[in-house]
Amino acid sequence: MRRLAMLLGLVGAAGTAALVASPSSTPLSAGTGHLTGSLRVVSQEAPCPPEAPPDAGGCRARTGKGTFPGLGSVTEIYNWFYRIGPPSCPADAGKPLATTGRLVIAGKGEIRFSLADGKGCVDIEPLRNEPQDFTITGGTGAYEGASGSGTLDRSLSGGFGSDMWTGTLVVPGLEFDVTPPTLNGATSKTVRARRGAKRVRVAFTVTASDAKDGQVPVICVPRSGSRFPIARTVVKCSATDKSANTSAASFRVTVRPA
Repeated sequence: MRRLAMLLGLVGAAGTAALVASPSSTPLSAGTGHLTGSLRVVSQEAPCPPEAPPDAGGCRARTGKGTFPGLGSVTEIYNWFYRIGPPSCPADAGKPLATTGRLVIAGKGEIRFSLADGKGCVDIEPLRNEPQDFTITGGTGAYEGASGSGTLDRSLSGGFGSDMWTGTLVVPGLEFDVTPPTLNGATSKTVRARRGAKRVRVAFTVTASDAKDGQVPVICVPRSGSRFPIARTVVKCSATDKSANTSAASFRVTVRPA
């Protein structure tokens, strides 16, 4: 069975994942999982395309990038339309209008979505506290037949901001990958410096294996082969699989004088 997943803190599910703002708020039932996803966004004023609503007073091209644990590397692409001022809003405020877009999951496919008209008026600059309801309208690749719904909250200042996704995703026949890699070799060690030396080059080996992806890269800071001072230093390591599930571990390297 194909494997998928989405965003933070998911619990495994066959066919369904639920996205909520607080991953630990309630116990999970079979086939569901809690999830939150935030993307870094660049937003630019752009000419309104033909599909813009006829009453759109302004248009922005928005592109968001980031990772959703359980999904992987995500690129968000859509046009944001808004109506400024009366009759529905004050002169210095606007209302978000309906639009469509897509989430591109690197190496896996796309998730298509639509945004409904905003429920109220918001300050145009900066754009904050500006939720719109979204509906998942289908997908390609691993996400063929996707459905779901929820809320998209966005913020913007100076052309940069974030989009926070909270809602549900259902993909028939798809098993969500929510298991992080296993780190091995993160074991504390002690070495002795040569007489007169203030630092010692220390090598170590930390690996990570994932049930779905096999061996995955490990990043350690400081890295193996670094020159460690005569002291106790904490090394922090992490590994991330292709669905953006991350594991972390730390250990100590102790360098003693001669």
